[in-house]
Amino acid sequence: MGPMLRSLERQTGDFSREFIFVDDGSTDNSVEVLKEATGSWPNVKIIRRENGGPSKAFNTGGFEANGEFIKVVDADDVLTPFATERMLELCRQGGVDFLYASWKYSDDVEKDSLQASDHCGPLVVYENPLREFFERGMAGSTNVMMRTSAFREVGGCDDELFVQDVSLPLRFAKKHKMAKVDLLAVLGPREVGGRVQGRHAEMVYTMSASMYHFLRDNPDVASHLQRIAFKRCAGRAWKWAKRNNGKTFFSREFGLYLLSRLPIWRQTASMIGKTIHVWDAEDIRYKVRLPD
Repeated sequence: MGPMLRSLERQTGDFSREFIFVDDGSTDNSVEVLKEATGSWPNVKIIRRENGGPSKAFNTGGFEANGEFIKVVDADDVLTPFATERMLELCRQGGVDFLYASWKYSDDVEKDSLQASDHCGPLVVYENPLREFFERGMAGSTNVMMRTSAFREVGGCDDELFVQDVSLPLRFAKKHKMAKVDLLAVLGPREVGGRVQGRHAEMVYTMSASMYHFLRDNPDVASHLQRIAFKRCAGRAWKWAKRNNGKTFFSREFGLYLLSRLPIWRQTASMIGKTIHVWDAEDIRYKVRLPD
């Protein structure tokens, strides 16, 4: 936590700031360390809650925010000194509601963050964010900045899922302006115990489960996009079943994959739900309720 806090303190720029920290039921001395480190900072709020997972903690902090934009920061990550200032400028100049910047792993996050260049390529605005999500996927946390009013409008992330990294951009993608930029904003430690990126089953499960919930709650999404989502989820499930479960071309998963190729579907949430059963035996936190 120390490197993350020091990187917050180093953020450049003349803009108002509030610091909202959410303690998600820690059992160590994290809160005491946090209070001591931020004792002289202005406008600090520390929220303690029972452990409920990253998504619930994320929403708890997000809905407390009062500023124009929210800059997300995970406890193990380190921001480059210019990250917030440059991302804020880009969001305002481009009228962007959700911005992705670049990030990378490092063996020495503080040293590398201080040596990072603030070189920034052009702002790339997604022409159709929802199609982009369904075709290529979107995920991220500390490399994100979002407009607070838009965060409230979409209802935050899907807190029925363990992490917010996927469901949040999906909710923004329906009708908000999203963009990306080649600006190094974040460095993450290469080795961190319990990181979701190290749990491959949970990562792919979360992508499909996010699509299932989203299309269940948004049946008005265009049919051609619903079909793309079904194809992606069915393909993901079939690959998992073949590689990890030894399933063959006579399996349910391959049958669903074939069905996903048919241009007949108008609403696909229930079919996507069927593909997610491939992870029933996996150790997934916060499994969603699925159709039989």
